[in-house]
Amino acid sequence: MQFSDYPILVRGAGEHASSVAWHLSRSGFPVAMTERHEPLVVRRLVAFAAAARKGECEVEGVRARLCGERLHPYEHGERGDAPSPKPDASTASMVKEAWGKGEIALVIDDGVELLDHLPFHAILDARMCKESDDTIYGKATLTLALGPGFRAGEDVDLVIETERGHDLGRIIDKGQARHDTGVPGDILGFSKERVHHAPCTGRFWARVIIGDLVHKGDMLGFFEGDCEKPCTVVTKIPGRVRGLIADGEVIPEGTKVADVDPRGEDIDPATLSDKGRTIASGVLTAILSSLP
Repeated sequence: MQFSDYPILVRGAGEHASSVAWHLSRSGFPVAMTERHEPLVVRRLVAFAAAARKGECEVEGVRARLCGERLHPYEHGERGDAPSPKPDASTASMVKEAWGKGEIALVIDDGVELLDHLPFHAILDARMCKESDDTIYGKATLTLALGPGFRAGEDVDLVIETERGHDLGRIIDKGQARHDTGVPGDILGFSKERVHHAPCTGRFWARVIIGDLVHKGDMLGFFEGDCEKPCTVVTKIPGRVRGLIADGEVIPEGTKVADVDPRGEDIDPATLSDKGRTIASGVLTAILSSLP
């Protein structure tokens, strides 16, 4: 069977969406990913969303290419001010060209308008948005979603469990995934301490890069905004910087901006996570089961 005859559309190009896309692409499926014109990504070394700025990016030997105009949303001022382009016939042509090179195609598409120009065997909503804001049900032979907020048989055909534990990666054909606890997974006794959020609204500037080893109390970055003085982000634990928001982004207060892994030198922030690989395994199994 030629998997090249069964293109897959993945909505979102963040960390877990990219793990899925990586596995699908390596298995021989043509993959297109859609992203907003202003993606916020913390684990940038393993997210194909990085191609929105760079034009192209590579994760563990798999390359993604932006099909359309390269965007710089942080130059437009406040988030949401940048125009949102719409895919057209020329976009579809670029997607096919990327597939011909064995690459993942990244398209800026706030909705699913790419469907007007290309057919897909399966559509996966991997935005991890925790609620169904529009439906993809019935728009392809198979529709799937990652995590809570989607009901199998109503919003999509199948849901993939994303909560850590025994059921991680499980294929759900009735009901929903577990409710999101909002608590990061435990690593060496650290959970919430690993993740750092914006203390105020403003433009972020980093003082470290992904991969740096840091000590407790080190500054990861600061914000320029309406505060009386710059708001700083200081690491609560020692470890290796696994994820970090890009320089120049205008970030709302409370947004996740950094991830520090306490395992330090024992981890590589440029490789896919065990969680992402397990989720991808569930998606790949579901898609393979849908083929004639």
